[in-house]
Parts: sequence; C-alpha cells; structure tokens
Amino acid sequence: MTPPECPICANTAGNRLLSVCEKMNGTLEPFDYAQCPACGHLHLAAPPADMSPYYATGYYSFHSRPIPAWRQWLYRWRTAAALGGGGVSGRLMNRLKPPFYAYWLEHTGLRLGHRVLDVGCGAGNLIRILQVAGLQCTGIDPFLPGDSRTPEGAQLRKADLLDIESSWDAILFNHAFEHVPNPREVLAQAARLLEPGGCIVVRIPLSDSFAFFHYGPNWVQWDAPRHLNLFTRNSFTTLAEQCGLKVETTLEDSSRMQFWGSEEYQRNIFHNSKESYGHNPHQTTFSRRQLRDFDRWSRWLNDMGAGDQATFICRKKPLGSALES
Repeated sequence: MTPPECPICANTAGNRLLSVCEKMNGTLEPFDYAQCPACGHLHLAAPPADMSPYYATGYYSFHSRPIPAWRQWLYRWRTAAALGGGGVSGRLMNRLKPPFYAYWLEHTGLRLGHRVLDVGCGAGNLIRILQVAGLQCTGIDPFLPGDSRTPEGAQLRKADLLDIESSWDAILFNHAFEHVPNPREVLAQAARLLEPGGCIVVRIPLSDSFAFFHYGPNWVQWDAPRHLNLFTRNSFTTLAEQCGLKVETTLEDSSRMQFWGSEEYQRNIFHNSKESYGHNPHQTTFSRRQLRDFDRWSRWLNDMGAGDQATFICRKKPLGSALES
C-alpha cells in the first residue's frame, strides 16, 4: 500500500506506514497507520467499513454507575467552586482535594447555567457530574443505542456533531477527537457552533511523546483501530488554526497509564484481560515502588512537554486574524 497524504498538512513526501495490532481486547488484528514526517501526524490508512464491532458493550466509556446522594453533593460543591460558585466550603474542599477535571475546567471560563456539549460522551459519566454542579449538559455519541437522559437530567443523543445546529458555551472532546474520521470537518463544525467567548476543550493522546518512541507498537494509546488519528502538538495546533481557532492553553496531563499499560502490552497482557492493572490493581505484577516511579516519571515528562497526552483549550480567532491567516 502506498502511504496516503497527511490529512492535516497534505504532505506526501516521505510518508511511511507503521503496522500495529489491536491490543485492548487482544485480538491482535493488524492495522497500518500512515505517519507524516512533516507534522508527525498519524492516521489509520484503511479504516474498517464498520467500526461498531470495536465499540461493543464492553468498551470502557459505556460503563456507568449510580452516583450516590453524598457524592452528588460533593461533586456539586467542588465543581461549582471551579466554576466561580460553590461558596467557601466548595473552595476549601478544592484546596484540600480538587476534582480530577478541575485543572482544565477552571481554564474554560464556564459559569453555572452555561450550555455544554460533550462529543463522544459514551455513557455520559463526565457530564453527569457537570450537570449536578449546575451546567446544562448534552452528550452525543453515534454508538449510543438511542436517545435518553442520565439520572441527573443530562440529555444523551445518538448523533454526530455534524447533525447538531444549536450553539454552545463549551464543546468537549474528552478523549473522543482521536476517534473521528474527519477531524478538520468536525473541528470546523465545533468552531461554528460556539457562542461568542465560548471554548472547545480537546483532550487527546499525543504521538510526539517519550512513550510513543520508547514503546513503539506497544504504546498503550495506539488503541488500534479505534484511534483513527493520533496527533502531535504541532499537527493539532496546525489543524486548530486551519479551523479559525487559537490554542489558548495547553495542559500536559499524561499519567502513569502510559507506563503500566505499555509495559503490559510488551508482556502480552491486554487491557481488557483480568490480569491487567486497570481491572485488577490489587493483584498487579507492578510493585508499589514501580507505580510511584511511573507517577514521578509522568510528572517529569509533563514538565518537559513530552508526556503522551494533553488538554488543549481553543477559542475562535478574532475575525481579522482569521482572515489574515
């Protein structure tokens, strides 16, 4: 197969194919990704005609658990504090132990009552929390069985972003953007749907990372074939600019998973197997010291800008600068 042109920068010179296997479920089905030497972008060269079998009921993002009343109260106060409300008690709780999403939520400028769209929401676990806190949340996912509502009142729709017409204060791609086959069309649509002053939050794995180069085909975030596009910092910034957006904030947020997940793949321990640390952390083969080292190395890589994932917060460029570019 001749490597196709890069979907981000349209480069054709020197593009090469890299072969990796499906390892989340351990089928070891092979797939080829085309890598662009100009911007570093990777994309699946020949996506399956039907992706739905790869998002079967066992796929992690479709798992959901009830949120007990005491935890709803905790989410409400802690999240509201990150949105400029919540009172003294919420701000105090956030100082002691901020919620796992607070580090990017506080950069969005969202306030209570704002409208949020979560693209590729799965079971809606993130927007369930945000809905409890006082945001008006809707989630869309083409692999949902149908339209419904979460117990907290957030709307879930079986839909694609290109079918959406209403406007939003924030549009979230929480580890979903790497799954879309047409990233330029989707990001441009998201930009069109933004309210003035709104933002797009894109959390994605990154292939210009230590873990990618160190582990190669065993890098846990290949996730072939579900990850159709694997961005570099350069290729995502380039795409954002093409869509009239400016990356306002980049938050490096890789975790220990880049190590334990990739180490397990090297040992032929697959992500959905019972032996995986992700499913059975109490019987892991990793020592406590190794896990502490994974955390320490992840923080260091984040500081160096070499971790394997990041959060990008984008806003529309002023009209004049968009025309000039």
